[in-house]
Amino acid sequence: ALQDSGQGSGHDVGPEMLALLAAGYRAVDRIDNALDCWQRYLNMAPGDPKALHEFGSCQLLAGDREAADATFKQFVESQNASPESLLATALAYHTTGIAEPAADLYRRTLAASPGMQLARRNLASIHQVQGDFDQAETLYRVVVAADPGNYEVIENLGTLYKDQDRLDEALGCYASAMRLRRALPQTDLRTLYANDPGLGRTSLHSLKLQTEQLDYLIENGKIDNSFKKHRDAMLDVIKELEQHPPDGHRIQLNADQFCRIGYTLSRLVHLGPTHALPAGALNPDLDTDAITARYKESAPGVTWIDTLLGPDALKALRDYCLESTIWFDFGKAGGYSGSYMQHGFGSDLLIQIANELRGALPDILGPHVLNQMWAYIYDSQMSGITVHADKAAVNLNFWITADDANLDSDNGGLIVYTREAPSDWSFAEYNNKPAEIEAFVSDSDSITVPHRCNRAVLFHSNLFHKTDDFTFKEGLENRRINITMLFGEREEA
Repeated sequence: ALQDSGQGSGHDVGPEMLALLAAGYRAVDRIDNALDCWQRYLNMAPGDPKALHEFGSCQLLAGDREAADATFKQFVESQNASPESLLATALAYHTTGIAEPAADLYRRTLAASPGMQLARRNLASIHQVQGDFDQAETLYRVVVAADPGNYEVIENLGTLYKDQDRLDEALGCYASAMRLRRALPQTDLRTLYANDPGLGRTSLHSLKLQTEQLDYLIENGKIDNSFKKHRDAMLDVIKELEQHPPDGHRIQLNADQFCRIGYTLSRLVHLGPTHALPAGALNPDLDTDAITARYKESAPGVTWIDTLLGPDALKALRDYCLESTIWFDFGKAGGYSGSYMQHGFGSDLLIQIANELRGALPDILGPHVLNQMWAYIYDSQMSGITVHADKAAVNLNFWITADDANLDSDNGGLIVYTREAPSDWSFAEYNNKPAEIEAFVSDSDSITVPHRCNRAVLFHSNLFHKTDDFTFKEGLENRRINITMLFGEREEA
């Protein structure tokens, strides 16, 4: 609007308007325009600290490192090298992906103010990315000792262990972080909402899943009858929301709605069985030589495995997924909720399955550590996951819902395209742009693997794939559940 009225150039506006213009340009990635606005601002108000910091940040985004270094030097000096100015400058370098000056500034921050744990945490993350795991662990543990409730840092520590193939320790950290973050609230709900309205974000399909789980847990004696009032309140809120459906699938509850259902909303109400099985988890009759041969013959690698798990493992895993109120991710547009390893999805049994798979298929999975794991649970008739590839070497995707829940036995599984994601595509390009990917694979061959209980699909992670169309019976026990394990790292250009 300012440009249309002839004011967008910044010639006839004051410093406040220039700052607003610069922020707007930066938000839409017009960095050259943002730089021009900040330069004009500084011509009017030389040495303004906020303007210097923003000007330096935009110079970094524009790739002018030399100019940014000079601007940030001026900014830090204007603040007498205060810990706050050092930290702010470190964050600017760090968020732009420039690690070394960020690390140096974090160290200077801590030398000036040892209690600034954000600097210590971020310095640890740089060491972690650089492979200096011992130093990263030491720094993370200092942060946790100072702030035992910092679940984000405990998650970081879990990822540090995961990257070193220390899976038991990783899952222990992830579970601790989940319990801290998702424990039933002990604070007044209205106060919680006032401090963080984001706690009231949800979706209709997530709320419906949570009511089904509360019903299931009450009926099976896993939680007491006092939770009926929370289930009933959630059903009432669902009815209200259905009367005025939101434009998108994400919903922001108002304060009144949150106060009625916030006690159990996206909380760890119950955790199902997590134990490993002494007799083993995999089906002992798997023909691993035949599986390996099929995988290798179908370059770049795709096959499926029927009756993957033994009956005890299958039952224990179903109990874990149905009983555990861990389906915290509702952000995807389809009708499914997710649970990820770093947010608490994991158990001794799942680690046992991953380890036994690596031992049973040494030529496929043996060299590759488990780098990620998740599960999705689906609404009975809504859409699933759009076409994408994953950041790994090998995918294992398997289903644990009974066959009689699937109303179309020819579908409901996975479609794997034989076209690979180009090695120079970024994660966003091969994982988060379904329309572009659909066009890319439109003339590609594909393999459709129908849903079967206890069937796994094993394939090269570079292959594009998506959930097939599905229709399942209503009810929690009939919901389609898939578990995904990613092994190894993607080879990138």
